[in-house]
Amino acid sequence: MTKPGAETEADGFRGADARSLLHIGHSRSLPACATLCQEGEVTDCFFVVTAGEFAVAKCIAGEMTVLSTFGPGSLLALMPALDGEPCAVTISALQDATVVAITRDRLLALLEQPGEPNPGLANLLSLLAIRRLRGATNDLAQALLCALQAPERGGRIDAARLARIQADSYAWQDR
Repeated sequence: MTKPGAETEADGFRGADARSLLHIGHSRSLPACATLCQEGEVTDCFFVVTAGEFAVAKCIAGEMTVLSTFGPGSLLALMPALDGEPCAVTISALQDATVVAITRDRLLALLEQPGEPNPGLANLLSLLAIRRLRGATNDLAQALLCALQAPERGGRIDAARLARIQADSYAWQDR
């Protein structure tokens, strides 16, 4: 399904948690420039990168701008897959890549298995989400402070900086 060792390095997940998460998905090979999710579209899958690198981009002032890149071990598009809201960013392969695609239904079924609950995986996903939310909140606070302290900006936050903060909420890498 994945290259050797990848199952133990899924964005902070180790051992059995990584194996149980990757086991419920299906491996997909993607050529360079393939799109995993498109800004404005709804997806019910999230992705664990096992090989390659992905760009997270957003349309800013009519131009597609790459905000971040993510490689093996990253979780991509988890938030839109879980909450059913449209993707706020476009995520595309920068090179030939491999991901494990996991649907919302498969993840929820894994977390709710009778007789075999997986509280470790649920806790890890929750902690990862909290870390990303905390990071986005800190980044937003810094952006606001900079905007307010720079008289030439007139209290305005740079659109690219706001987009980067949003992008980091859609693609997670253990930092």
